[in-house]
Amino acid sequence: MYWHLILWLKNHLLPCPYKQIFGIECPVCGFQRSFISLLEGNISDCILQFPAMFPLIITSVLFLVLYLFKSQNRKLIIQKVLLFDLSIMIISCLVKNILNIC
Repeated sequence: MYWHLILWLKNHLLPCPYKQIFGIECPVCGFQRSFISLLEGNISDCILQFPAMFPLIITSVLFLVLYLFKSQNRKLIIQKVLLFDLSIMIISCLVKNILNIC
């Protein structure tokens, strides 16, 4: 059953309109393939395809913890962590597009 889900995901990847229009990758390109690699247990491919995957997972967990414990600084913490995640996405996008890594 688990492998059916992965196969279904592989067969139903959404195309990136940004890449179709401009011919270069957007900061989120590779997320779907990276997620599938993560489900398959292929960590190195996951990181290579979308380097921000693990920081985004950590951010999601952190957000949940801060929400549950009603932290007073949660807004500031989440903003800084999301800025870090966005920086990783933009830098990896620039590197991919400069080096033509697809």
